[in-house]
Amino acid sequence: MFTLVIYDISDDDLRARVAQACKRFGLVRVQRSAFSGRIPSSLRRELISVLSKMVEGTEDNIQVYVVCEPDMSLRVELGKPFKGEESDMLV
Repeated sequence: MFTLVIYDISDDDLRARVAQACKRFGLVRVQRSAFSGRIPSSLRRELISVLSKMVEGTEDNIQVYVVCEPDMSLRVELGKPFKGEESDMLV
């Protein structure tokens, strides 16, 4: 199963910490505020716990989706192809 994490966080420091947590758990950036990757469910639960604590008491939002392989294969990418991590400035 793939895990997709998207977030809308106004604070630069918090947004950077969320991005670092996603990377630490093995996800890769797919958009400025989106990470995805295939991680075990136990690791996903741990990531959710970490991210939950990060945004607790804030007005920020993080959404975590679990996407199965067949659905992920139906993904369509439009526009300029994403080339992976281009810069840490995309945090």
